[in-house]
Amino acid sequence: MRRLFFMVMAIAGLLCAAPVLAETVVLRLATNDHFSDPPKIGGQVAFQWFQKKVAERTNGEVEIKIYPGAQLGAEKDTVKMLKGGGVDISPDSPGNHAALVPEVGLFSASYLFTSFEHFDRVMADEKFFNRLKKVVADRQLGYQLAGIGATGSRNVYNRTRVAITPTDLGGLKMRVMNSPTEFKVWSTLGMLPSTIASTEIYSALQSGVVDAAESSTPYIVSNKYYEVAPYITLTNHQISGHLYLISDKALARVPEKHRATVLRTLRETGREHIQATARLTTQKLAELRSKPNVKVSTVDTAPFIAMLRPIQDEVAKELGVEDLLKIIREHQ
Repeated sequence: MRRLFFMVMAIAGLLCAAPVLAETVVLRLATNDHFSDPPKIGGQVAFQWFQKKVAERTNGEVEIKIYPGAQLGAEKDTVKMLKGGGVDISPDSPGNHAALVPEVGLFSASYLFTSFEHFDRVMADEKFFNRLKKVVADRQLGYQLAGIGATGSRNVYNRTRVAITPTDLGGLKMRVMNSPTEFKVWSTLGMLPSTIASTEIYSALQSGVVDAAESSTPYIVSNKYYEVAPYITLTNHQISGHLYLISDKALARVPEKHRATVLRTLRETGREHIQATARLTTQKLAELRSKPNVKVSTVDTAPFIAMLRPIQDEVAKELGVEDLLKIIREHQ
């Protein structure tokens, strides 16, 4: 009996001395991006990199679960879910997010960035990023800006005709994001802007609700927009960004010792996104050119720039972000 008592006490001591395994915190990242093998868009490369790095850097105590293909809703819906905790991390296009944070509408001004390298330099500038981060924080929306990636260099595609000049685009019904800047840009070219969710672009073009839209080359290919809008005009009018937004509630669930790591890794993911998108843009343009019945037109962008570049100063002044425009131009 005495021996049994000591055995029980010894086992109890071992159990007490055993390390307590930390509970894994799962963060849900919702994206409209459709994943494939191999990846067709930079977002997949970037978010899977983020998923892997967070697991490594937190010893598995924080896990990123990705919901691609708008499984949890379109961007405009998942962003709203951030505050309530239904989604923990959501990338959002500045053009869409301008409805909540008007200042990010600056990104929709055409020909702000001359190349992916230029975009990368600006996003790496801490003064630029911290200013934008404060703009979002000041809105007290229940989430914060934690990084910025790039989805591509945007081009116009339409369902009706070859378009080489701004005049060729006049009169076409144009799908735009919910941003006053977007309306200003396309109205300046004589088009008829209409706000439609990104998840509805294909059907809207197919049914004739709109005649044209604009996306990066990887997105045109991955979403097969060329099937219903085979006339591609390489305007390269915008390096489109992705704002990485993380819920305040989600961050509070992360152990304090790992919060800075999650935020730092999400910030670094932006550069992975930009570089992956630059590579895939070249690949997917070649693929697009090889598609039967698709007409890809290389155009003289000078007339487009002449009409649209003045909007940069106008928008920056309206939004009170002349300082951000100044930083962008300093990095050219």
